[in-house]
Parts: sequence; C-alpha cells; structure tokens
Amino acid sequence: MYMSKKVTRLFEQYNPKHYDLFLNISKDKQSFTGIVSISGRKVGRPSKRITLHQKALKIKKATVFQKQKNGSFDELELSRINTQDSFDEVRLHSSKLLYPGEYTLTLEFSGNITDNMDGIYPSRFTEDGQDKKLIATQFESHHAREAFPCVDEPEAKATFDLHLTHDTSEVALSNTPITNEKVEGTRKTTSYDTTPLMSTYLLAFVVGDIVYKEALSKNGVKIRTYATKNQVQHTEFALDTAVKCMDYYEDYYDIPFPLGKCDFIALPDFASGAMENWGLITFREQTLLMDPDTTSLSTKQYVAIVVAHELTHQWFGNLVTMRWWTDLWLNEGFASWMEYLAVNDIYPEWNLWTQFTVDDQQLALKIDSLEHTHPVEVTVGHPDEIRSIFDAISYQKGASMIHMLHDYLGAIPFRDGLRYYLKKHSYKNTDTVDLWQALEDVTKKPVKEFMGTWTSQSGYPILSVSQENDHLVVGQTKFVTNPTSSARQDATLWPVPLLCKELDALTVTKKLTNVPISKQPPIKLNIGQTGFYRVNYSHDMQQAQLKALDKGEIKAIDRMGLLADSFEATKSGYQPVSEYLDLLSHYSKEDELPVWEIISGSLGSIRATLSQSDTATVLRDAMKPWIQKYITPQLNRLGTESHDNEDHLDTLLRPIIVGLAASADHEETLAFIEKAYVKRLTDGEQSIDADLRGIVYGTTARHGGQKEFDQLLSMYKETQSSDEKLSLTAGMTSFKQPEIHQQIFDLIKSDTIRTQDNSYWIAYSLMNRYSRQSTWEWVKSHWDWLKMTMGTDMSFARLPIYAARQFATKDAIDDYVEFFSVRLEPSIERSYNQGLEIAQTATAWRTRDQEAALKWFKDNS
Repeated sequence: MYMSKKVTRLFEQYNPKHYDLFLNISKDKQSFTGIVSISGRKVGRPSKRITLHQKALKIKKATVFQKQKNGSFDELELSRINTQDSFDEVRLHSSKLLYPGEYTLTLEFSGNITDNMDGIYPSRFTEDGQDKKLIATQFESHHAREAFPCVDEPEAKATFDLHLTHDTSEVALSNTPITNEKVEGTRKTTSYDTTPLMSTYLLAFVVGDIVYKEALSKNGVKIRTYATKNQVQHTEFALDTAVKCMDYYEDYYDIPFPLGKCDFIALPDFASGAMENWGLITFREQTLLMDPDTTSLSTKQYVAIVVAHELTHQWFGNLVTMRWWTDLWLNEGFASWMEYLAVNDIYPEWNLWTQFTVDDQQLALKIDSLEHTHPVEVTVGHPDEIRSIFDAISYQKGASMIHMLHDYLGAIPFRDGLRYYLKKHSYKNTDTVDLWQALEDVTKKPVKEFMGTWTSQSGYPILSVSQENDHLVVGQTKFVTNPTSSARQDATLWPVPLLCKELDALTVTKKLTNVPISKQPPIKLNIGQTGFYRVNYSHDMQQAQLKALDKGEIKAIDRMGLLADSFEATKSGYQPVSEYLDLLSHYSKEDELPVWEIISGSLGSIRATLSQSDTATVLRDAMKPWIQKYITPQLNRLGTESHDNEDHLDTLLRPIIVGLAASADHEETLAFIEKAYVKRLTDGEQSIDADLRGIVYGTTARHGGQKEFDQLLSMYKETQSSDEKLSLTAGMTSFKQPEIHQQIFDLIKSDTIRTQDNSYWIAYSLMNRYSRQSTWEWVKSHWDWLKMTMGTDMSFARLPIYAARQFATKDAIDDYVEFFSVRLEPSIERSYNQGLEIAQTATAWRTRDQEAALKWFKDNS
C-alpha cells in the first residue's frame, strides 16, 4: 500500500487577507511573469520563516514587510529564499525571529503555461481555417500555486485584486467586472474589481478571442454565455437556463447573488465537466453548448443539470466553503442534489426525480458497496489524494444523503435551515457538523444523530426481510458485493428508515428487529426509494410482490427499486441468477424509463460478465431471442422515430429499446439502422436522430470494417459538435478487427483527439470485448505517457477502474495486480483497490452463475 505524504497546513502559520496580483501573459511563448503582494497575519508560534505554496514557479525576488505599532511597515532582512519542490513550497527565511502579527509579502516570479489543463493552460481551437488558442485557468483543487505564490488551501480565504497584461485584441475575463483597461502599444493591462472573500481555488481568468450572448436575471444580475465565434449561437439554451436558475436560487436561498455579473464560458479544452469559479464559471463545450439540430435530448438535459450544479455552488461552496477537502461532499454532494431541485422546478415535464434515483442514487449504491469505498466525510491528508474523492461518494452519495434528509425534515423546514446556515456562515468556512447544527436549530429535529452515522462511516446496509404471522423479521448487515471480502463480517449498524406506510415510519437500529405489521403481503420497504439501502426479501414475500407486479399495483419508482436491489443481490451472491431472471420476466409490460434503465443495465452486465469464457457466444446467442420477444411491446409502442408532443421520458427510453433490439440482431431494427446510416452519409449530421445516432454508429461498426471506420473518422474530423464527437467515439471503438484497434491507439496519441477526450476512447475500447485485451496491453505499455499527459486529470485516477470492470477471470486479475503493485500513488490507490474488488466480484459471479444463466435463457426462449 502506498503511504500518503503528510502535509503541513500553511494557513496555521500565515493567514492571507488580500492579494494584489499582476500577471503578464505571453501566449506565444506559453509563459508568464508576475508580481504578487500578499497582506496577511502570521499566526502560531514565533519562527524565522514564512512559507507559501508554489509549484514549478521560478521565484526571482521576495521581500517581507512587518507592520509596526505606529502603523508603518518595515522591510525585514531575508537570510535566504528557498523552494521545496517536494512540498510545493517557497520558504522566506528571516535573519531574526518573526512573532505573530501583520506582514506583507511581495514576490516576483515567472512560470510556464503548460498543457496539463490545470494551473494556467492553453485551450486550442480552429476558426475559419486558422489555429487559435485561449489561455484559461483551472485552480481546483490545489493548482493556484502553479500560477502565483499563495496559501493554497480552502480555509485561506482572502480578497483579490487581479491585473492581467495581454494582447490588445483579446478579451480578458475574470471573476469580477473590469474596472480599468490601460493600453501600451500592442499590450493591454486589464484590472478587475476586488473579489469577495474567497478561496484561492475559485480565482479564475480566461484570455482570448471569444464572444458572448447576454441576458439579465429578474434582480438585474448580468449573465453572459461566452464561446468561440463559431459556437456562441449554441449557448442560447444554457443562457436561458442560467437566468431561470439564478432567479430560482436567489429566491430559494433568500440571498442575492453577491457579484455584479456571472459569466459562463465554453472552453474547447477542459479536463472536467465544469468549474464553479465565482462569477466566471468554466465548462467543457459538451456541457454548455446545445445545438437544437444536432444535440440529443439526454445531452440537452445534461447541459441544464450542469448549469444548475455550477450556479448553486456560487452560494453553497463559494459563499460558504468547506474548511478542508475532508468535507468536499459539502460542496459537491449538496450541489448534485440541488441541481435536480432547480431543474425540476424549471422543466417539470422532465420528471427528473425519477431519473435521480437511477442515475445518482443507484450509482452511489454500487460504488459504496465496495470494501474500499470511503465515508462521505473522508479524511484527506495530502492534496494529491483529492482527485480520488471527486467520485460517486462525494457527489452522488452525498446527494443521496441530502435527498434522504430532505424527506426526513420536509421541504420547507429543510429550505429554512439552509437559509439560516448560509446566512450564518457567509464568507466563512464550515465543517459538516455546522450544517447539521443549523438544520437542527431551525427544525428542532435530531439531525446530527440521524445523519452522523450515514456520513461518517462508509457503506450501507442490506435488510433481510421475512414475514412471520403478524410481524416482519428485519435484519441488517453491511452490504458488500465482493463475496471474498472480509468486510462482509463488518458489524456496523445504521439507523434505517423502513419507509413503509404499514409500519408507522419506523426506524430500525439493531442487527435484528421484529416489526409489527398491519396488513398481509405484498409489502414493499423504502417506498419512493429515498432511503440509502437495499432490501433482500424472503421467497414468500417475493412471490406476493410478483402478483402485485402483474396486477400493476406497484409504482414505477418502487418497481425500479425491487429490480435494482434484486440484481445487485444476485451479482453479490445473496441469491441465484435464476431468481433475478424470474423477477425480470414479470416486467415484460414495463413502459417507464427508470425501470428500463435497470433492465438494460442488468442484461448488459449478464451478457458482458457471464460470457467471459469459452461459452461466450453460446450465452449471447441464447439471450438474443429472449430479448427480441421481451422488448417487442415497447418497440411497437415507441417505434424508431420520435413523435410530436411525445413524453420526455419516452424520448429518452427509445434509445434504450432500440439499442437492446440492435444488440439482439432484431432484423427490422438492423434494417432501420442501415438506412439511417446511409442517410447520414449522404445528407449530413442533421439528418440523423441525435438520440439514436450512437446506436446507429455502434451497430454499423460491429457489423462493418475498414470502410465504415474511415467514414466515421471522416465525420469525427468534420463535425463541430462535441455531442456528435462523443457518439462517433463510441462507434469507432466498437469494431471487431484488431487492425482497427491499432488505428484507435494511434489516434489517441495524435492531434486528432483532444487530451481531454482520451479517457473516452480508452474506456470505450476496454468495453469492447474484441479490443479489451489489446487495449489493456496498450495502457500498460503507455502508462508513463498517460501519466505525463493526463496525470493531473481526474480521469487518469479512474483508469484502474476502467480496466478492471472488464475483467472476470483469475488470470486477468493476477495481471492487473502485478502491473499496479509497483505503481500505486495517492491519486490511483483507491481506484486500484476498487477495481480489484469489482473484478473479483465479477469473477465470482461468473463462476457461480454462468451455467445457470445459460440454462435459464435456453429454457425461456
């Protein structure tokens, strides 16, 4: 196991109050020079040095001024200035002892604009046949130190006066409005209004050839959406959504947006999805641009969700900030829940809460069922570990905890508690307990007692439920998917709300509880799926539920919950695969999107995992006729073309049904796909249904060869749509031919593919059973290159999981362990351990259920 480096909190030694920062950007040389003056207070014990963060900066000069009792500042003599690269520090050593008090530090420095998409970096694009680039920043989590010396910790809140020198022809944006522009020849210095008190990771700027669209919120906040000239027309939807979200949040929080403007900008190169820099929110193009002619409905919905997520951070995360990265979930978990609340209010026809339960809660339940998960409140020692917790626990489990708490407290008390919390802690830093206390103060409910267990310990329970006469026997144990894990013996208990109307809102806290009931079966716990746990029912109770399913007596969200719990219990060895498939057979008349997402995912997992052996083709072939028959009612109902005034969820469901039909070689569907592909070739990208094009490209690839690959590659190079590019990526990585796989590997290292998109190509190639092994071999042989080009990107931290989730054999696991055992470091250690568990679980499941699944499909086809 990799031993984490310890880190000293510099805020415990020096508290910055204000930065006066001058940066001179040389775009052509990809470098910058700067001067920063930092006013602050030395705290703690007397010492002979003041330490700041810096990374890869050349410190040319430094001075330290100490405030005297009469208010004047005296310059101190420095004995030396040294940088400690292993600690990302610059240390200013004094010849005399420095006591607590006010000190102003001035440093001159220079640095390089690097291609790693953090710190200060170039974002390249082509416009009217001319190569151009923007200069942008990404300072979260700890990359401000790459741009200027600072105390680069969330708790070190300060105000900033920024002055950027750049070419006169360029637009220069930062967090706050421009206060002054001074031109000298071909260079311009742009100065900005003083920022609010904020953390260093929220400082941002973008310089380059960009244009905007503008609107005003109800309360007069100026909102602009920026993009390159060729893309700005596609920001209309995001702009409209941003205005509506701004109005919603100002009303919900009862706190006006604290800045004079809020800019949203689509960057051609951006490592993450988006970043909530205060007043200057940066996005990957795919998450801000929406072309009505070429963007899929799912991507349009995603754009709205991301806009809402980043905008709610302006209050929850920026106005009030976690004290240290241990409470990252306070930022991300809350925003991941609040995005649904806002967008559901703005677009109620989207029925987003049903999608939340599948897309967010179920994802969190899967990750949190691993032994090597982590608590929502996770201890972070060194900032290098932070990348490993920007994951489904901090985001989706955090959101699920808020969802459960919202249900527990009620909508209005919950809102009022948040208002109190934000007003009490504005411009300050908090820990999780501060949120619980605020909610407790307002609602008078035991929030800390109820929520403390859920956020401070990892995992969650599975309830085993059986009925004996007039009561239920409810047992709880920690749910762990890997049957070989010792964590299955973990004795942790949770306060579990049973959420069943026949049980008087009872919460169980013991290992085994007898619960009186007021009716006969069928009984379903966790009604509405707001509880963060799974349930495994006795056989008799399941039979009663099947009868209720057949009669249509169970609501869609609960049908989804029954199916999801049963499937995860099957994968984990709590029940045989035949029992899950028997349950699945009762869903043949299902017509709701969230349920079909579980159905499709489970069939895909059975096909991908249980067929990793010599019988792979046999099982896949046995599944095809069953799937064809199973999907027929929905295929007939939905067809292959959207209709006017169609239900939003039906439009999202069609790709799932058509995709299943195509995977099962349904003849009419294959004919439709062939026709749609030919039309795309002749009539262009606007001729194809954006919601189905991924299926069209993927199916064409699976049945095609070099000619089709060349056609798809040509489309990829020509399209300006990031949404289309992603669909083409999925298609181009779906071919069978080894020689095409090699072309994919060459593309990944070429200029054709942006570094930000490398992880898509690798992950999709690993998912293709024909290219799985060759991709894994390529990843191993190019690991150093991947680390050099993607090492600071969160997608790099997930590479071990991308690989391991495709493995279901002992030999593959042994190879995985051997490779990573000598390459562990903070950013990938948790991902490696989780990947190992995923592969071990899959291997055990395949060994246990492969033959039973084959028999079931043969018997039922």
